[in-house]
Amino acid sequence: MLIRTCFFFACLPVASHVWGRGGQGSGRLKLTVLSEDRLQMKWKETEGNINGYKVRVKPMAGDSEQEVMLKTKTPKATVGGLSPTKEYTLQVYVLNGSQEALFAKRKFVIEDLKNASQSRNNRRNSGAAPGKNLTSVGSSTAEQSLGMETAPPPLSTILTHPAKDRAEKKRHKGTQPKGSGETTRSQPSVGVTQTPSPTTKSSQRTTANVERESLGKDKPTRDSLRRGYQFQCDTSAMTDIVLLVDGSWSIGRNNFKLIKEFLSALISPFNIAQDKIRVGLSQYSSDPRTEWDLSAYATRDQVLEAVRNLRYKGGNTFTGLALTHVLEQNLKPDAGARLEAEKLVILLTDGKSQDDANLAAQTLKNVGIEIFAIGVKNADEAELKQVASEPLELTVYNVLDFPLLSSLVGRLTRVLCSRIKERSSKESAGRAVKDIPTNTGPQLSPTDLKISAVTSKSMHLAWSPPLSPPKKYRVVYNPSKGGTPKEVLLDGAVSSLWLSNLTSHTEYLVSVFPIYDTAVGDGLRGVTSTLPLSAPRSLRVSELSHNSIRLSWKAAQGATQYLVLCSAAPDGAEDYTTEMKVAEPEVLLDGLSPSTEYSIAVYALYGEDASDPASIQETTLALSPPRYLSFSELSHSSVRVSWEPASLAVKGHRVTYVSSRGSNTGEVEVLGTAMSAVLRPLSSLTQYFISVRSMYDEGDSFPITGNVTTLKVPPPRALKVSELSENSLRLHWEAVAASDVVVYQIKWSTAGGEKPQELSIAGNVATAILPGLQKNTDYKISIWAYYKDGARSDTVSVQHRTTSRSPPTNLFIDSESPTSLQIHWKPPEGRIQHYRITYSPVSDPSTQQTIMASGKSSSVTLQPLLPDRAYKVAVSAVHYTGESESTTATGRTAPVMSKLPSIRGFVPSKTEACPPISSSAGSVRGFDMMEAFGLVEKEYASIKGVAMEPFVFSGSRTFTLFRDIQLTLRTSDVHLFAIPPEHTISILLRLLPDTPKEPFAVWQITDEDFQPLLGVNLDPSKKTLTYFNHDYKADLQEVSFDQQEVKKIFYGSFHKVFINKGRNVAHDFIHFETIMPSMCIVQSEE
Repeated sequence: MLIRTCFFFACLPVASHVWGRGGQGSGRLKLTVLSEDRLQMKWKETEGNINGYKVRVKPMAGDSEQEVMLKTKTPKATVGGLSPTKEYTLQVYVLNGSQEALFAKRKFVIEDLKNASQSRNNRRNSGAAPGKNLTSVGSSTAEQSLGMETAPPPLSTILTHPAKDRAEKKRHKGTQPKGSGETTRSQPSVGVTQTPSPTTKSSQRTTANVERESLGKDKPTRDSLRRGYQFQCDTSAMTDIVLLVDGSWSIGRNNFKLIKEFLSALISPFNIAQDKIRVGLSQYSSDPRTEWDLSAYATRDQVLEAVRNLRYKGGNTFTGLALTHVLEQNLKPDAGARLEAEKLVILLTDGKSQDDANLAAQTLKNVGIEIFAIGVKNADEAELKQVASEPLELTVYNVLDFPLLSSLVGRLTRVLCSRIKERSSKESAGRAVKDIPTNTGPQLSPTDLKISAVTSKSMHLAWSPPLSPPKKYRVVYNPSKGGTPKEVLLDGAVSSLWLSNLTSHTEYLVSVFPIYDTAVGDGLRGVTSTLPLSAPRSLRVSELSHNSIRLSWKAAQGATQYLVLCSAAPDGAEDYTTEMKVAEPEVLLDGLSPSTEYSIAVYALYGEDASDPASIQETTLALSPPRYLSFSELSHSSVRVSWEPASLAVKGHRVTYVSSRGSNTGEVEVLGTAMSAVLRPLSSLTQYFISVRSMYDEGDSFPITGNVTTLKVPPPRALKVSELSENSLRLHWEAVAASDVVVYQIKWSTAGGEKPQELSIAGNVATAILPGLQKNTDYKISIWAYYKDGARSDTVSVQHRTTSRSPPTNLFIDSESPTSLQIHWKPPEGRIQHYRITYSPVSDPSTQQTIMASGKSSSVTLQPLLPDRAYKVAVSAVHYTGESESTTATGRTAPVMSKLPSIRGFVPSKTEACPPISSSAGSVRGFDMMEAFGLVEKEYASIKGVAMEPFVFSGSRTFTLFRDIQLTLRTSDVHLFAIPPEHTISILLRLLPDTPKEPFAVWQITDEDFQPLLGVNLDPSKKTLTYFNHDYKADLQEVSFDQQEVKKIFYGSFHKVFINKGRNVAHDFIHFETIMPSMCIVQSEE
């Protein structure tokens, strides 16, 4: 098992190289010309899980790039539309997930491929022996194969399929050409990426030919392959090689060991001696350090030992500083550098430089030093290409990780060997001048460099020539912070120079090198800065608002115009930057954001050049808030907030408020012209924080704020008490804020400490009746209110004593007649509503009758009475607070002088007995039955079954009587006398849908037995109205109306009905001259 394992690893390099560059084996990238513009390509299929291949065909110049993506494992593709005479680069990538790996690469010209194919066919036809193929590989076939650069599949792919590889090698063992071992060793190894050189095709082919010549001389034998053949470079050309090794922290100690192994393998093939190849080494990180100079070691073993003992430095990556160190330290004569020797620098790094490496590398290349750049892992390939010398395909290498460095040794040692041979074979006259500083002293170096007459665009150089005049001077100058170096060649007899077309306000590095026929003297260096262009002066802000800034400055002499840059980063917005060019030294920047700091720079322009800026920072004004915040009309639930707008640009105002406890918040928006707003509903006795913002097109201003505390909820006021009777009171008050009151709570109690009584009244009511009181008792009555926010008002109290009602006094009877008596009395003190008079014959008290007299009267006539009878009369005063005790007297009617008919209900008319009332027709005498029954706004609530409606018709309130409700009142409480024969009944009514269908009396008068005497009946079923009355003979009189106007009463609208009862000498005392002469129906508005 051990032998088989060792054999497997020993064969791996051979299998890898056969795949990469086998002469006619299966690993070759085979190209077949199908027509003048179509090409077919095939390659060996890779093993392992891949997503496919990507084929890239790129013309060197001219045509647009063509690209083919293959998502299968088929190892072939066909590309059309090519030009037969143009050179193309073919690249094949292996796709694995999102990663691409270069699989194979080569250049081709379709006509060259066709010519090579025809040449091979001609040789086959002439009988060329297969054993001679090695010679043809160097000629026509080599043009096809060596121009191709391929990269094998990843090493892991090869290691995971050893059995298949061995089987593949056995199948092709008999067909392998003899020269295959030689061609495979010149191939690049795993993970190498090479970049095509931008040099001409002729120079590339020259380099390739030289390399092939070198490789041909190093042909290994079959025995050497078994022993592990090692390439040796047999050149004895004088060459100084400086190894520049990255020793930064990103490499790590373990990887640094791999770097040392790589360096040892790279050095081993070369003949190191003091008169041949010298090797020096510097390690760099934050600062470069020379490990050994070129003259330190004279043999290869000594150099290899020094590499093994190399210690890891650590630090950051400053490649530019390290390259400068090589020029100024390692390639000096006192460090072992030889003037006549070729000079190579081999840079090895694993990351991007933290300084400018390009400038230092360019300086090295300008003096003829060739640079090779090797990148590992995280190296920046673009930077490697900038640093390395041309051609890049031979001087730039990049591998994915440190273990893969060993795969570069074979190719890199051969390329180095070829380059050394090529450069040493050139004649001295054809070489580029090697401007390497030498310590030759004042004999060969200029001195005393003076830089004068410095302006913004030019400067003057002058120096003292060396003792030995040079053939030429080479003056190199470039900006110190990077830029393309420029140079001027002067005759050796000239020792001054004007540098023009410089960049203003820039530091320049200036070097003057003396050039001799066989040497280059020490360079004379200087540093100076050009002057800045005249900038604007006295930049200031002349006007400032919330959305604009006006700037002015002193003009700069010679400036053609000015460039103004304005930038800011408003809160919550993207960075704002604007620029404008102006001819005059002032500018207005508008459309800005308020309360924003702007950085403004003003440049003076001189053609395409600009001066240093004059800068200023300014903050735009905030959007002006309202002014003079004040509060008025403060109550327990509202406040008026007033302010003064600050600008005509205000579009509106936003008023917000929040209570100190945070439980009550709100917002009100008003127009920009408004100057106040009322905030409601608020809570009482609460502090509110109020802010007012002005709204502009650009946004809202900062707020103006204030705070205010609402008032305490007000109690009821103007409390009044009026007595309704001896045991009840009516309480009145004035509601200050009835809309906010939920309920009034009333409490009353006697001064003697009896249990108090309470009553709750709805918040929209301002009166209440207190029942169950005692006569002649002191009461304390209290009332308070509960508001919507839960607040309770203060309690308001009033003291009241109930009193007895004083009766009339000095009652006497006179003016007796057979049918009447005149009653007189002295009115009591106080406000009298009316008087109640009760009378009956002394002999028959059961026939007692009662009449009412006006509260303003002091006498009344009792009639009709029986003649010559003694009557007992009692008079009581009905106060507004109740009825008094009665005062009695006795009187007798006069004897009968003449016989009068005895009638029922007949009383001679006395119009003066009817009080005056107001009506739509003016003042008339009569009775307001609504008021008599208590159907008025202030008293209806105490009557059961009655509701007041919101309608008002002809100045009268309307009320609804619910089903089965009957209002009854003694006639004596209304009028003391009977109804006159001539009278008018006026009724305003509306029948509701649920009115009973059976006949009913709207209004009637009955006797003491409740037998109807007079009234108005309605019959909904017949839609008729009936009026009835008893005449003086006690006979019933009745008339019904059923006309169309009458029927309208039953349609559900409001109607006003007038019934006129007149006197007639005819039979029935009622006369109708038309269909309805005694009744007028007027329909009112609904």
